Amino acid sequence: MAEVKKVRVCKKCSGFDVTELKGKVKAKDHTTGCIEKCAGKDPKLAGKIHGFLNGEFVVCDTKEEFFAKIAALG
Repeated sequence: MAEVKKVRVCKKCSGFDVTELKGKVKAKDHTTGCIEKCAGKDPKLAGKIHGFLNGEFVVCDTKEEFFAKIAALG
């Protein structure tokens, strides 16, 4: 079974410019693409920052909060 990437986000729907991950997480530890959690499908996600961290879906109010959770992954 393939190892779960530390960070998985959608370029379109996660709520921030995914190029900002550069320097925050190693390229081998993150992936971008559809995560099947669109704000269009789930209105509660509108205006939120979200993605998968170590396989767990995480929703934050700000990208700073989301990036702090990424930093805490180690």
